[in-house]
Amino acid sequence: METIDLHGLSLEEAKITLEKRLLSAYHYGEKVVRIIHGQGKHSEVFPVIKSYVRRWLEESEFARQYVATYFRGEDGSPYTRPNPGETVICFKGAEEGSGRSEELDWEEEEEDWAKRQAKRWRAEERSKPRRSPRR
Repeated sequence: METIDLHGLSLEEAKITLEKRLLSAYHYGEKVVRIIHGQGKHSEVFPVIKSYVRRWLEESEFARQYVATYFRGEDGSPYTRPNPGETVICFKGAEEGSGRSEELDWEEEEEDWAKRQAKRWRAEERSKPRRSPRR
């Protein structure tokens, strides 16, 4: 499953990134894409990027042409656990069973996540400057 992370981007950067990466994912044969937009807690009034993504999926020509369905993160999806900071889309053709199965194996996913976290922690520890003992 392809993941598009829009965290930390301005609205204009998020618009460009979203459209470019979704088009690329579609052309490379991805069936399911996870869009991480965050919950909008850093926005002043309302979740700007989250709102844009959801509105774009309802109104854009691209979405009408290529997106079969999308799942609001608050509700979860067959591919992810509930997470209000994301939206999961399925491209047209994905529901027909073409391509690989994307059903998520939670135990395997959690093991992979734990391994990545441990690897990152070890890398951070190695990169810290070492202090020489005081005499």
